Amino acid sequence: MGAPVDQSQRTGEPGPPDRARDPGRREEPKQPSSADTWPAAVLLPALLLLRFFGEQGWAYWTGAVIGVLGMACAAVEGTAAVRHLLNGRRPWVAAWVLLALGSGSLVLVLRLAEHG
Repeated sequence: MGAPVDQSQRTGEPGPPDRARDPGRREEPKQPSSADTWPAAVLLPALLLLRFFGEQGWAYWTGAVIGVLGMACAAVEGTAAVRHLLNGRRPWVAAWVLLALGSGSLVLVLRLAEHG
């Protein structure tokens, strides 16, 4: 016997659209989550370097480079959080992401200015 055939293929009726092959399908909008604070994992080593070894030149510049990369990542996630906040999708989570990334970036800038 052959492979089973769908009823819509036997009768010639159009079946449900195949989501994998439908180029016009729209994805569900991404919901904000606390995992959107991942740039803090990049900001944290920079802050620790500046906190404990900030008086040494190599630590200051390494912390600055890592911190700038972390702030760029925080800007991307912060923009997405603002978009989620304006659209009303889980506003408390989006506000938490903005608070966490904004405060981490602010502390990094203050540490760099303090040692610079």
